[in-house]
This record gives sequence, structure tokens and C-alpha cells, in this order.
Amino acid sequence: MTMIWGVNAVIVKTTYVQIPPLVFMSARFVVAGALLLAVLWRTEHSLHVARKDWPLLITAGMVGTGFYQPLFLTGLALTTASNTSLLIATSPAFVALLNRLLGRERLSARGWVGIALTFVGVALIVEGGHGFTFAPQSLLGDLLILIGSFLWASYAVLAAPLMVRYTPLRVTALTTSLGAAPLILLGLPAVATHEWAQVNGWGWSGLLYSAIFAIVIGYIIWNNGVKKIGGARTALYNNLIPVIGAISAAIFLGEALTPLKVAGAGVIFAGLHLARTARMK
Repeated sequence: MTMIWGVNAVIVKTTYVQIPPLVFMSARFVVAGALLLAVLWRTEHSLHVARKDWPLLITAGMVGTGFYQPLFLTGLALTTASNTSLLIATSPAFVALLNRLLGRERLSARGWVGIALTFVGVALIVEGGHGFTFAPQSLLGDLLILIGSFLWASYAVLAAPLMVRYTPLRVTALTTSLGAAPLILLGLPAVATHEWAQVNGWGWSGLLYSAIFAIVIGYIIWNNGVKKIGGARTALYNNLIPVIGAISAAIFLGEALTPLKVAGAGVIFAGLHLARTARMK
């Protein structure tokens, strides 16, 4: 999941050159939603959910897809990838705080230290790259990304009870499809008027990668993680995304692996180890 999402931020930014955010968002969820439902039906032969679980399922879908995705994609278009990486690193803390308020999956002090270390590590990697940006337009994007990070954390907390009764695949397919429905409708006029003939192979590849890998496969892995190791520990792995991004940029773009980037990666791994081995209360 971390590998997929680490590359996805770069792909989305480059795909925006050919496909604007609203068109991109709507088109990729047409592909992702249809594929998720097809895989679910093929493997489980059922879309059944008990009536009492529908309110929670719909809420999780809207929070994790319907609200989160527009905020994330718009924020990413307005701010830098570096700022985005740092702000997404807040999601493990949000998950842990929400779980604490609900009285479940409470982290020990060791776990909180681990979360703090991963955040520091992300900050070091960002500073070791292009640094932070504080332009007015970037600040609006930063705010949208931060709200999106909180919503993604909320999705992890909301989806956890559903996965006690249903498979991660069923929860992923239904919450994603329900949340994507209004996004698809919102973007259909823009999709219909977009000049698709000007989109080349790289643009189509970016769209399909983001739909199939970042949404379908990434979301399934995420929800499997929430089911097996809990939301807070799963969310911590988000903070490996800038590590993957830095390594990918060094290999494919020739960007330097600065001492700060290397130190940041080491701090993130130390934080992950602490949080993974922390006692749950």
C-alpha cells in the first residue's frame, strides 16, 4: 500500500497537466467503483449488508471517499507534494485520538512516541528535499489536506466495526462505491466536455494507475490492515510514503538523497518499530 501510494502522488500531479482535478476524480471513480463491485461479486457472490449497518456504511463511504477525495485532490493541486506529505503524516495521531475518545484501541505512551517520531521523520525528509512552502495559495491547499487527513482517519475508525461482520473487500467495495456516486455525478458534465483526444498514453496510464492501484488495491490493503492490526498502526504506514517518494525520485529523477532525507527515513522506521511493538490498552 505504501509503495503504491508513494508513487501515486507524483503520478496524480503529472496527470493533472492533461486531465483537470474534477474530471480526473470522476473518471477514476467510475473505473474504481465498477472494478471493486465486479471483484466483490466475482469472489463473494453477494453485496448483502444487514439493514442496521447501512447508516454506518453510508457514513463511512461519504467520509472516506465522498468528502475526503475532493479535499485531497484539490489540496494537492494547490499545494506542494512536500507539504502534502507532512500533513498526511498527521493521520495516525488523528486515528489514535479518535479511538481514545471512543474508548477503543488505546495506545500506550510508547505508541504515542512512535507516532511523534514518524512525524518528525517526515518533517526531516520534507526539509531535506524542497522544504516547506508558505504562499497564500499553498496555505489553502494545506488546510484542505489537513481536513482530508482528519476525514481519512475518521474513515479508519468508522470502518473498523463493519469489518468485524464483513470482509475487508466488501467494506471497501461498498463504502468506496457509495462515496464515489456523488463525485461521479458532480464531475459528469466536465467529463463529457473534456477533450479526451488530447490525453496521451501517459495521461491514460496515470488515470488507470490511480484508479486500479491507488483506489482498488490500496483501499483493500488498507482495510485488511485496519482489520488485522487496527487503525492507528495501519495509519502509521502512511508515513513511509515520503520515504518511498524520496527513493523513487533518486532512482528515476536523479534527485539527491540528502543526509536529512536519510536521517528522516531512519527516524520513521524507529517510530514504526516503537508503535508496532507498543502495548494496546
